[in-house]
Amino acid sequence: MQILKKVLIGSALIGGFAIYTQYEKNAEPAWSVNTKEFTVVNTIQEGMKREYVKFEELEMVDEFGFLKDANKTVALEEAYRTLKIEKIWYLEGRLYFLYSVDVKERDKDEYDVPRLSVKNMLFKSNEGKELVLRAGENMGDTGSRDEGFVYKHRLYRSMMLIPGPIENEEIDWSILGKANTIQLKDVAISNKTAGSKALKDISLKVTSDNPYVKVLKSEAINQTISFDDQKVKIKSIDALLYEQRILLDIPKNADDLIGFSATSDNFFSQTQTLGIIGTPSTGFYMPIYEMQDLDSKKKEQSITFHSSVHKDNRFFSWKVPKEDIQSFLTNKDQPIVKNEVIMNMNETKIIYEGLTLFEGIPRIIFSVKAASNKSSDERGFIPESYFNGDEVQEEYVRHYKNNLISIEGEKKEKIRNFDIHSSESDDKKMYYITFLNEEDLKNGEWNPIMIPQQELTINISNLTYEKPLPKPVTINYKNPIHKSK
Repeated sequence: MQILKKVLIGSALIGGFAIYTQYEKNAEPAWSVNTKEFTVVNTIQEGMKREYVKFEELEMVDEFGFLKDANKTVALEEAYRTLKIEKIWYLEGRLYFLYSVDVKERDKDEYDVPRLSVKNMLFKSNEGKELVLRAGENMGDTGSRDEGFVYKHRLYRSMMLIPGPIENEEIDWSILGKANTIQLKDVAISNKTAGSKALKDISLKVTSDNPYVKVLKSEAINQTISFDDQKVKIKSIDALLYEQRILLDIPKNADDLIGFSATSDNFFSQTQTLGIIGTPSTGFYMPIYEMQDLDSKKKEQSITFHSSVHKDNRFFSWKVPKEDIQSFLTNKDQPIVKNEVIMNMNETKIIYEGLTLFEGIPRIIFSVKAASNKSSDERGFIPESYFNGDEVQEEYVRHYKNNLISIEGEKKEKIRNFDIHSSESDDKKMYYITFLNEEDLKNGEWNPIMIPQQELTINISNLTYEKPLPKPVTINYKNPIHKSK
């Protein structure tokens, strides 16, 4: 009988404790969180707007569904507290997640609510490959930790984890791009009263979808640009996270076509060249990189094409005699004036101007005089040495590695230690070739030196030029990523 009484009493105590604790858990939301000590929001979206301020790209990521619900809950040792991983976004090594922890009535401020810390991350790919890296933390645009916001008696904080300093250069970076599971390792939770406590590793499922290349929306256009008895068909406008792409069908015999010059009230008021990227097998497109405003009221957009832009495969060269260089360096206050026309075609002239002292530095000068209806030459020239002999990927061949400058010495050796700058004048654009200390240049230092005292041959290759279209072509379309209200 005594044993039965003890069992009944024990059961009553356990039952009473369970009822009490369940009452405490259910009753907690009845008290109000101190808004003087906590940042309290009425909706989760109100809290997310704070996150958008910290991480600029997060709004776009969230808007187009790349920020996923995580639904991961971890029980904490402290009574009736749980840690929940609420939302997650992963991209090639970067891991953003929003997590929440219960706020208790006894919590005086955010520092009483446990905060998560992570020392290492394990990345696992579909093929079973694994990579462990130290976890660094990106604080976002604010540059400091945010103590979060409270929604429905839970304190929400976030972390943007990135790989920390890496000593091993033989890392298989492809694992980061293919990861489908990330394990947070050496995890701890801490607050100002209880200190730090270790947690078990937290495993998270992620998607390796790259939002930068995924088409979010597309709108058919079906218009044609005519030039030189040829036609380019504009098929559609595709919207990606950070760019829009104008998809094209290009004739097989138009290898010299590298793009079109265009204007747009929505993107750019001044004329810009939209370069063509792609291959016959993958298709061709022209990217527009200007960021879009999600809250923009402009639902309609337009682009007007004015000229086709082509590449000339010929070389244009001129020589700078050794005698001219020596004469100029002897008396740098006396410029060597040449005014030699190197090229004259498509209403554009390239003129070798001579040698002069510009901003106190000896330089070789040439100019580009564009057609009278153009205010400036927009071409720009690039030292061929910038590419260091690297091959350009096939899809970028049309648009890149154009308007190249190379210099040869007397023995036909390539001279690489030079750079090019430009300035505007009333009717032409001036380009200045400056020679630099070669050793300093290897260390990223820009220190001008004298012009080499030998005969120099200057070559211009892959020169671009424009041909006005028979008539401008305007495409009108709805903003593919206009935010619905």
